Amino acid sequence: MKKILGSALFLVVLAAGWFIYHGGVKGLLGTGEPHVTATDVSAAGAASSGWSDSDTPKTASSTPSGPAPTSDTLKAILSSGVVRVSVENPSKPFYSEDNGKAQGFNVDFAKLLFSQKEFASGDHGSIKVDTNHGVDTYPAVPAQLTQSDKHGNAVVDVAMDGLTFPDDTPSGVVYTVPYVDDFGYSLIVRKGSPIKSAADLAGKTVGILKGDPDVKAFAEKAFPASKIVELSDASINGERSWTSHYLDGGQVDAIVYDYPFGVSEIEGTDLTFAVTKLDGSNLAYKIGVRKDDATLLVYLNSAIAKVKQSPEYLNLLRKYFISNQVVTTAATSGEKTYLVKAGDTLNLIASSQLGSAAKYVQIQKRNNLPNPNLILVGQHLITPVL
Repeated sequence: MKKILGSALFLVVLAAGWFIYHGGVKGLLGTGEPHVTATDVSAAGAASSGWSDSDTPKTASSTPSGPAPTSDTLKAILSSGVVRVSVENPSKPFYSEDNGKAQGFNVDFAKLLFSQKEFASGDHGSIKVDTNHGVDTYPAVPAQLTQSDKHGNAVVDVAMDGLTFPDDTPSGVVYTVPYVDDFGYSLIVRKGSPIKSAADLAGKTVGILKGDPDVKAFAEKAFPASKIVELSDASINGERSWTSHYLDGGQVDAIVYDYPFGVSEIEGTDLTFAVTKLDGSNLAYKIGVRKDDATLLVYLNSAIAKVKQSPEYLNLLRKYFISNQVVTTAATSGEKTYLVKAGDTLNLIASSQLGSAAKYVQIQKRNNLPNPNLILVGQHLITPVL
C-alpha cells in the first residue's frame, strides 16, 4: 500500500507538533517524503518466524495495581516512567516471548516511540515499556483499555497488536495515525502452485482468517467467483502453522492474509507469496488509547510521525518484514533490469526509468514488492514495459 496521509491529517500532525513545542517539548519532524532511501543489503535483518495461536490458553500474567486512579494517562506515564502496553501473546512477528523476554516489531517500535522528546519531559530520563499484559485474542487487546483493577486503576495505558478497528471499537477506545502501513493482503499458495495471481482464483477455494471482518469483506468483494472459507489459526496437533495445515491438506487452494503477519507464518514451510500485495488492499495498523486521553493521542500521533521518518524505523521494517519466499519472474523481452544504488527510492527509479515518479506502483507490482520502501542496495529490479 503506497499512501500518503491526507492533507487534513497532515495539518493535524503539524498542529500537534506546534502544540507540543509550545508546551516545552521541541524538535518535532514533519511527515516528509513517503519513500525512504535504499541502504546496504547488510542492514536488513532476518525476519522472525512463527504465528499467534489465539485459541490456545495462555498463562495469565499478573497485573500490578498500578498508579493511583487518574484521568490523565499521559501524566501517569511521565510521572511513573512506565507505559503499560496491552499485547496479544504470542502474535509474531509483532510480539512474542523467548524465555520470558519480550521481542518483536511492536517491542522495538514502542521503545523508539517512547524515547521521543514528547515523552521525555517527565520525572524520568526514559520511559520503560511494560508488556507484561498479554491476552489470548486479538479483540481482547484493545478491550483491556476499558478494564480496571479492584482499586479502580486502569490496567493498561495503550494497546498494540496490528489493530485495524475503527474508533469506538470497543466503546471508549480510539486509535492513532498508522504506525505500520504501505502493506496489504497477500496471496499465499503452495510452492509450484498454478495460482500465480488473483486472476487465477476463479472457481477456487480461498481461505481467510476466521474472525477478521476486514479480510472477509475484502475477499468477498475481490473474488466473487471464488468460494471463501474462514479458517481457525488454533494449534493443530501441537503445530502453529495453520496456513500450511490447510494448504498442504488440500482444504483450500490459496489463503488471503495480512502480509506482515504472513512473513513469520510461512517461514520454513513450502509455502510462497504468489502476490505480496493484492490490488485494492491497504493495511493500516494503529495504537489504541482511551477516548478521554486526548492529550496522549496528540503526543502519540506526533511521535509516530517522527519515528516513521527515522532510519531506525526502516531498519525495523527490513528486520521483520522481508521474506525470501516471494515468487518472482525473470525479465521478458523489452523489459530492463535496474540495479538499486545507495540513495535510490522507488519514486526516483520510476522517474528515471519510466518517466514519472507516479509509476513506482508498476515497478512495485512487477517485482512483487510488499512495500515500496523495502528496496535494498544491490537488488535487481525489473522495469516493466508500459
